[in-house]
Amino acid sequence: MAQANGNPARSADGGRTARPRRSVAVADHLIAAVPALWLAVFFLLPLAFTFVFSFGHSLFGGVELGFTLDNYRLALSGFYGATFLRTLRFAVTASALCLAVAFPAALFIARLSGRRKNVALLLILIPYFSSFLIRIMALTMLMARGGVVEWLLNGVGLHAGPLDLLDTQTAVFIGMVYAYLPIAIIPLVVVLDRIPRALVEASRDLGASRWRTFRHVTLPLTRPGIATAALLTAVPMLGELVIPRLLGGGRGLLMGQAISSQYLQSQNYPLGSAMAVLVLVAVGVLVAALARMTKGFVEVPR
Repeated sequence: MAQANGNPARSADGGRTARPRRSVAVADHLIAAVPALWLAVFFLLPLAFTFVFSFGHSLFGGVELGFTLDNYRLALSGFYGATFLRTLRFAVTASALCLAVAFPAALFIARLSGRRKNVALLLILIPYFSSFLIRIMALTMLMARGGVVEWLLNGVGLHAGPLDLLDTQTAVFIGMVYAYLPIAIIPLVVVLDRIPRALVEASRDLGASRWRTFRHVTLPLTRPGIATAALLTAVPMLGELVIPRLLGGGRGLLMGQAISSQYLQSQNYPLGSAMAVLVLVAVGVLVAALARMTKGFVEVPR
């Protein structure tokens, strides 16, 4: 409706409602732009430089831009190729072992109630939130000659004499599982706790055994937790640097150390960039596989 003078009628609040909403929308976009700009400058831009450098030619302490696949050929052959395959094998197997150990622990914790569940979660989280370096150094003392592990193995008859476990690939594998096991338990506890008890009880009432109930009810509903636990363990393992250096010495070389060596010691930035791109490709394949694993998952309401 228009007024007598032909001007549009103003709203009851004087037309002031649209302006605050528009201001709120602009403010929301500005707030969202801050983390987007941060990621673009400190993540996407360095990633783009790494990708471009991986095709360049090496100058000592510099890069001559160009296009060559020699860096990738070198990164996938010989010593570096074996290191890359060893890194993939360690990440996949150590993550799988973390899941195998974490699942029964998470199932036990999820079945607790009230204060006991909170205490169990605290017992897992408090050590995990302590210094990563201190935890790995403590592990070196446990696995050293004359340490607690040697004493226990000798005491139960599983080993005799000094224990030469440090500076081996076995020590690196143990260290990875030890360091990332807590972060595999938490997402599994969360997803197991959200499974309605009525579904499990209905399966048992219909005559299914415990194993069939677990395989057809519990396990399918925990796919998001399994995928999250695998992602939180395997991805950092692919670039792990501290554990191989402290526990493996010269025998536990993984891709993280190889990349660090190319950047800091050899100053071969194109080769180090090619290695980093290969690790990123492996991470991308892993993320795609885990996303496919949870595709079509629909959460059952509690």
